[in-house]
Amino acid sequence: MFKNEDYPRSPVEKQGWELTFLDDFDSPLLDDMYWFPAYRSGRKEYFKRIGRPSRWQNHNAYYEIADSILKLKITPDLPPRKNPEDWCVSCICTSDHRFGKTTQEFQILEKFAQEFGRFEARCRCAKADGGILNAFWLHHTNPLTQEYTPEGEFRRETGEKLEIDIFETIASEISDTSSFTHFNLHYADNAHFAPKLPVDLSRHFHEFAVEWDPDTIGWFIDGQEVSRYHGETPRGKMFILLALFQYSGWIGEIDPAMSYPKEFEVDYIRAYKRR
Repeated sequence: MFKNEDYPRSPVEKQGWELTFLDDFDSPLLDDMYWFPAYRSGRKEYFKRIGRPSRWQNHNAYYEIADSILKLKITPDLPPRKNPEDWCVSCICTSDHRFGKTTQEFQILEKFAQEFGRFEARCRCAKADGGILNAFWLHHTNPLTQEYTPEGEFRRETGEKLEIDIFETIASEISDTSSFTHFNLHYADNAHFAPKLPVDLSRHFHEFAVEWDPDTIGWFIDGQEVSRYHGETPRGKMFILLALFQYSGWIGEIDPAMSYPKEFEVDYIRAYKRR
């Protein structure tokens, strides 16, 4: 049963799995062997080239690491923006890219990516009245197989499997007694799940995980499977992304009286392959 208390750190060694990635955030500085401290900064140039506006004034993350906990943060001033209520994001990810003279010429800057496996994080989410999203995703490393084509077309209707949301938690859907969290495979039919949990995800740490296989994806919280998709899954290596977003949209409107700081806290990130 889910409990309104910290879920303990699970064992690193797992039967049937080989560890391929581990960060316990045991240094006060983000390890640049693993992470880019920005939100998909190569995509900003891609959007410029295909004529789409970027949501973000600045892609660089604001974060702190203390007591082996990564805190992705939003304050009135950071990440840098003109006004506190402007859209912003603090994000780290394990791959990025840079373009050459054309969108067909690019270099993938991969620090970690993997096809299939188990990905997990022990987290505590930010809570707010609106406009804040906690997120843990997997994305394709190839920029031309992400959400937008080089012609600027959104791939929502293509049925391509482009992104695995290990979880998204809307800050306004967290209460003292319950929380919704969202699991997605974009863009597959019948692959969005939004279970309601009898816990306050902003009060304690919980472990979120996904097991991605060629024909199924399972989502887990605190060691319990809570949702499963059966069908075609993404092909090719995907990278890890963790982010705290502030914007208005499907997650609600930004609260003009927002109290800061907002913090999405992460104890560890792990990845595994099946033995």
